[in-house]
Order: sequence, then structure tokens, then C-alpha cells
Amino acid sequence: MVGYTATAICEGDHWVIDVDGVGTTEAASVEDVQEMAVDLVVATTHAAHEDVQVDVRIL
Repeated sequence: MVGYTATAICEGDHWVIDVDGVGTTEAASVEDVQEMAVDLVVATTHAAHEDVQVDVRIL
């Protein structure tokens, strides 16, 4: 399992998610932040979805 840390900040009507060392993505709601962070890591690193752990910090 590979671990990452993400920070999510509400910017009006969406959430901006920064995954340390990977990149940035957006989510429509706070409920989608975790999933979008994992999807970004999977898309960028080509790791298997089940092998990715992202700890999200909501600001």
C-alpha cells in the first residue's frame, strides 16, 4: 500500500484538492474529495486503486 497526503480547500462551489507530490484536482462536494484524490493518484502513478491510501485534511 502506498500512502499519500491531500489537502482540500473549499473554493466557492467546489473543492480544490492538492495531493502532495502528485498534483491537484477538484471535487464538486466534500463527499467526493477522498474519491477524487485517490483517482488522481491512480491516474498519475498508474498504481492499482486498491493499493492507494490517501489521508485527506479538510481546511
